[in-house]
Amino acid sequence: MGIPNMKEGVPMDRAFLDRYADVLLAAVNLQPGQNLLVRGEPVHQDFAAIIAERAYKNGARYVRFDSNEIENPFMYRARIEHSRPEHLAYVPQFRKDTLKTMIDEDWALIAIRTPEDPEFLARLDQERNAAAAKATATAMRPYQSRISNNEIAWLVAFYPTEKLAAKIMDMAAGPAAVEALWALLIPILRLDHADPAAFWVGHGQTLAARADKLNSLRLDRVRFKGPGTDLSIGLMKGSIWHGGPSKTHTGRVFAPNIPTEEVFTSPDFRRTEGRVAFTCPVFVPTVGKTVIGGWLEFKGGKVVNYGAKEGKDVLDVYLAMDDGARFLGEVALVDTESPIFKAQRVFYNILFDENASCHIALGSAYPGCVQGGEAMGEDELKAAGANASAVHTDFMIGSPLVEVSGFTADGRELPIITAGKFTI
Repeated sequence: MGIPNMKEGVPMDRAFLDRYADVLLAAVNLQPGQNLLVRGEPVHQDFAAIIAERAYKNGARYVRFDSNEIENPFMYRARIEHSRPEHLAYVPQFRKDTLKTMIDEDWALIAIRTPEDPEFLARLDQERNAAAAKATATAMRPYQSRISNNEIAWLVAFYPTEKLAAKIMDMAAGPAAVEALWALLIPILRLDHADPAAFWVGHGQTLAARADKLNSLRLDRVRFKGPGTDLSIGLMKGSIWHGGPSKTHTGRVFAPNIPTEEVFTSPDFRRTEGRVAFTCPVFVPTVGKTVIGGWLEFKGGKVVNYGAKEGKDVLDVYLAMDDGARFLGEVALVDTESPIFKAQRVFYNILFDENASCHIALGSAYPGCVQGGEAMGEDELKAAGANASAVHTDFMIGSPLVEVSGFTADGRELPIITAGKFTI
């Protein structure tokens, strides 16, 4: 099945959506007889049904679409606007039971992370929203940690909605904005390739080789230096760089993100020093608002000062989510060869924006980025230097003007990204 001629527009016919669904199912590596959970908002249910049909044709045992309170903006708004304050921290047991069952039974997970209305949370009372969001994140933390630890195969996916497309493309909301966004997305998602799934396998191998090279250097820390930025990020002795595909505990290979352009690791949360400037707007999904012109200052690993041209209140809310929200859980490297960087758009969606630029994440670390981390408990991980938090949000800090160097334990400096491009 060929991709539509882009000069003629993007006909959103069934064949095109079938093709995209097949790419996502290949990425999550759904097996015959396996169950699949598709999570998203009500606006995604038609595409979720297409995913379900393709999954069943490939032998899936059971497919469920879950649009719970968090993914259902209408129900969430009703709660935040009208619930009694003392009830906002309540999280029903079945929410936790659903994830526990999914993990225990080795389901696959596809999470569609594109809101119907990207401004939705920003219009809510932020104090009440933060109370509910913090309670949910805390309650779900043990299960989200198991997912992040790759106990199951999971995938974060993108599907355009009219209001999000309008924001990205600076157009009026409607089908024309979605069509224009698809025209931008198709080369990024490599849907213009004869076999997109095969492309992502090969691309994943390229990223994995880059991560292997970084691991061979045995770096002690990395440094970012550019306009408004001089940041040193210390690594754990057991920090492992990853890129491309991941593996579940049973050895099943899967791709957690489509697209992906990064190599990443979890640093020692106690060893970040200096100041860093955000190089593009950052949409913080927990708060539902964007930070523009933001900056952070670290001492002893902790954010001790921060600000922004717009959206400092977003950082106020996020950094108060829990103790770990002020420490790093990830550092990732992306160069200017990324087609997302070349698109020169802010997608207001971390799946895309994080793959346009080097970034750091405030919040939880990845156990798989620590030597032996998959078998460690939270206390052991923290003792090794891996941050613990109920949240994790990426902030973009790379640009062609930001140089990235690595330093070995004996002080040797090695260039990693120069003039925006990898040198390793």
